[in-house]
Amino acid sequence: MNARALIAVLATTTVLVAGCGSGGTGSTGGSPSASSSAGSSMKGMDMSQTDSGSGPSETASMICGGEIRTAVRKNLALATQPRPTHTWAQATRVFTCTYRLPGGTLRLSVNDARDAATGRGYFDRLRSDLPGAKAIGGMESFGFPSFANSRGNAVFLKDGKTLLVDASGLRRASLPAGFSREDAAYGVASAVIACWSE
Repeated sequence: MNARALIAVLATTTVLVAGCGSGGTGSTGGSPSASSSAGSSMKGMDMSQTDSGSGPSETASMICGGEIRTAVRKNLALATQPRPTHTWAQATRVFTCTYRLPGGTLRLSVNDARDAATGRGYFDRLRSDLPGAKAIGGMESFGFPSFANSRGNAVFLKDGKTLLVDASGLRRASLPAGFSREDAAYGVASAVIACWSE
């Protein structure tokens, strides 16, 4: 098993043990603009950064949820659970979750397209815009259109939603031994895809 496949297995195991969609800190909850009774995955987040209009879908908001915070902590060997902040850009339908970590910044974003064709267009434009993008193949892609680059970007498209994990802001010295930024991005992306596929 190559390193990337091992990372995917570890990330997926982390998420499945946490139980995407379960109660407590594992709950997927509602969108950040929803009331607190919708779920608890958004606990501990800075809720002041969400537009008052139509918010992101539950699927998109998972990138700031408890399962993914745990996956970030485990994948990057952090001592404490990270507390991300988020933004929602209504005009572009992009939900961004920013993890400011001791070793730099990790950004996750989802283009929350309303239909598959719009989502595919966004994914294709992103692939053109990110330098050095190479398709992720085989089982490492989980069967979805995906690509990564050596700068630390991993991108997946599922059900019209484009996930971008950007680890380019992490210092190499802060990563676990043997990890590249691309490995870090892919590991976190794997955890999100596992939640989206559960």
